[in-house]
Amino acid sequence: MEIAGYLHDLGKLAVPKEILEKPDKLSTEEFNVVKSHTYYTYRILSRIPNFETINRWASFHHERLDGSGYPFRLSAFDLPLGSKIMAVADVFTALTEDRPYRAGMDVDKALKIIENMSQNNILDVYTVQLLKKNIAKVNEARIYSQTEALREYEKFSQSGVLY
Repeated sequence: MEIAGYLHDLGKLAVPKEILEKPDKLSTEEFNVVKSHTYYTYRILSRIPNFETINRWASFHHERLDGSGYPFRLSAFDLPLGSKIMAVADVFTALTEDRPYRAGMDVDKALKIIENMSQNNILDVYTVQLLKKNIAKVNEARIYSQTEALREYEKFSQSGVLY
């Protein structure tokens, strides 16, 4: 699960920095480019021997139980538990962290949105219950990880390697 978590957005390497860091609303075309990251993650990880489970957990984090997700429009029956966990973690992180286009929302508001998504057969109910039960620990880990990731990204960015 940890490895899948580290690799779930690997396909964002195929998304231009100008789109990923755009401070305004994305156009439909730009959003489609961002959405393609899960397919690229899938394709990259599919080339690594014995990574089948990690690949499914990582690449299916935007699939939804009702089949409305991407890149493959899989439904609940086709999604392994690891992918369901990754989806809940990804939504929680996306809602609570600061983004170039908005400040992160508070945990209670994020949990209400996530709970609503589980009631509408988008996210796994049991995984959402586990998140709620452990929210203090999860949020503390999220804050620590994001602070460290931002620090590393800024160092890497200043090195001139990024375009």
